[in-house]
Amino acid sequence: MAKLLKLLQNEWMKLWYKKGTWMMLIILVLSIFTMAGVHKWANNKEMENNGDWKTVEQQSIKQQQSMINGGDLSKKQLQNAEDSIQISEYRLKNNVQPVDAGSAQAYVEDSSMLLSLVSLFATIIAAGIVSSEFATGTIKMLLTRPVNRAKILTSKLLTVIIFAISMAILTWILNLIVGAVLYGFSSGTNLIVEGNKVVESSLLAHSMYMYLLTFGDILMSIVFAFMIGSIFRSSSLAIGLTLFISFMGSSIVVFLSKYEFVKYLWIPNTDLTQFETGYSIVEGLTMPFSLTILAIYAVLFLLASFISFVKRDVTA
Repeated sequence: MAKLLKLLQNEWMKLWYKKGTWMMLIILVLSIFTMAGVHKWANNKEMENNGDWKTVEQQSIKQQQSMINGGDLSKKQLQNAEDSIQISEYRLKNNVQPVDAGSAQAYVEDSSMLLSLVSLFATIIAAGIVSSEFATGTIKMLLTRPVNRAKILTSKLLTVIIFAISMAILTWILNLIVGAVLYGFSSGTNLIVEGNKVVESSLLAHSMYMYLLTFGDILMSIVFAFMIGSIFRSSSLAIGLTLFISFMGSSIVVFLSKYEFVKYLWIPNTDLTQFETGYSIVEGLTMPFSLTILAIYAVLFLLASFISFVKRDVTA
């Protein structure tokens, strides 16, 4: 364990020694501030067009009821629509004001899309953390240490995962700070339906939960890019394949959605937020099922990575 921690420390230092890592951090921070400005401008426009919160809730009830009457909703979407109506009716009956859309809590909830940048940066690092050692020839120096190759590869994988987690946490914290500066905290109450009862819930806690769900997709991108980079020793191939799957994955799933086997692929299961939003391309998926599929594929990808790295002549 001590040797693994030492290797991990070494990999972490090597990662932050690179200018590219600092550039990623700068781009992420600038993107957070840029999005905050755009969100503030858009929110001001939206607030001009909206009435008081009671009018908005009444409009929401009509809209959700219209969607239910349309009959085109999945089981989860139908449940979400019914819950939304129940919450709106509860607010109007008990005069419970919602969390203001222009508030720090709501902004943090809306800003989870910035995790796509974290996913991109983590994919780039995962793709190159092994292949770059071969490209520069430093792999020979690394393997002269009295440490088995599995620990070396483990330290590299853990470095990427820790980097992704750190950037995700930084994103949440900065979004909260920026949201507090631009909007302040709302005195409204966030409500959810538990069972058949409306209860209070923290919107900030829910935003953290959504960030956690989004990390499932990030982790699979890391593991896949890490595998391709380790096996083929090409960061460009690893980045290209991973980004292709990320951007074209939905189209591939839609094309194959008529086949039963599609739900056993990892691609439609990576978006764990679908179990909160109710919008899923493939019907019949559940959280436990998707987590099981992702775990199986993650193990397979990592086995391929470690077997390739340990067994092949990496010193050549």
